Amino acid sequence: MTLDKIIIIDDKSIGQSFSSIEVISSLDETISVYIEYYESTTDLWLQNESEDDLKLLKDFSSYPFVFIHDSFDNPLVQDGLKPVLLEKLEKTSKVVLFSGSRGESNFPVERVFDESISKYSKCYEVNRHQYFNNLKNFIESYLVTGNYHIKYLYNPYINPKKDMAYSLLEFIKTDLEESIQNAVESNSFNELLSLYNNNNTTEIVKRFLKMTDDQFIEDLEDFIENN
Repeated sequence: MTLDKIIIIDDKSIGQSFSSIEVISSLDETISVYIEYYESTTDLWLQNESEDDLKLLKDFSSYPFVFIHDSFDNPLVQDGLKPVLLEKLEKTSKVVLFSGSRGESNFPVERVFDESISKYSKCYEVNRHQYFNNLKNFIESYLVTGNYHIKYLYNPYINPKKDMAYSLLEFIKTDLEESIQNAVESNSFNELLSLYNNNNTTEIVKRFLKMTDDQFIEDLEDFIENN
């Protein structure tokens, strides 16, 4: 099975504030395996001799997202070539530019970088601090749903696993209208337990079968909030 990895390009070294190396090293291996990290662009693209174009050295088509440190002082790609690069990458991947100079936002910030190059090639921009703190949730959104959801990169108050759990709870409530037996035997109930890697289903089912409907919902909500 091919992993839908993301690419992160960041020249900040370990020890520097909010470096990619630091955040990647803090991630569990089940999450960090979805990251392909580069400190430089040497193996990724090459500036043509004419200095007005870039040649991609890597096939980016299998990477849904490409993260690039957009430094003001030491840019990984010169400003004049940045829209050219973005146009090439945007044919297959979503580009996220992150920098400490970007403003913070709880909602995705997407814009056309240069309309003179392309009116349709867009990129996301995010503050480095937010990128650092929310990268785990962003990758977990892929593990939970099968797709990367950009909103989790911006808003620290939402969680992909919890969002999925509450969606499943709504289906469980519908089954509960028939009977508690239907609810505990439903696919949604089993998916909810699996979401939190809870394999002790027999004991849990016995416990929930003894509850009233109100207790059933209240306990599931407590389970979601506390896991």
